[in-house]
Amino acid sequence: MRHLLYISYQISCIDIMEKKVIILLDEYDTPMQEAFVDGYWDELVAFTRSLFNSTFKTNPALERGIMTGITRVSKESVFSDLNNLKIVTTTSNEYASVFGFTEKEVFDALEQYGLEKEKKR
Repeated sequence: MRHLLYISYQISCIDIMEKKVIILLDEYDTPMQEAFVDGYWDELVAFTRSLFNSTFKTNPALERGIMTGITRVSKESVFSDLNNLKIVTTTSNEYASVFGFTEKEVFDALEQYGLEKEKKR
């Protein structure tokens, strides 16, 4: 979490420079998983909701933000203040042309590594 606080501080400094930023937050859900297991879920939800609100919703320096994680997003918890979320899963077709591998790319990689016999359609 200290990294997120540092990022918020950096963004406020960038705001002074009149530049918009794009925030990429990977594994946003790791602290939440630990909080659930270790028994401090309510405290972390309150903190994270406030942090996400100030970082991703009310931040005038933010151009765009992307959060990735493995936990299914629930708009009722830490995201309740973020009414501008767009949820895209690994099975969404929306960005299929720019994320992942095409069938041809997979087959080419198999050939490159001598694994042609592993091809199955």
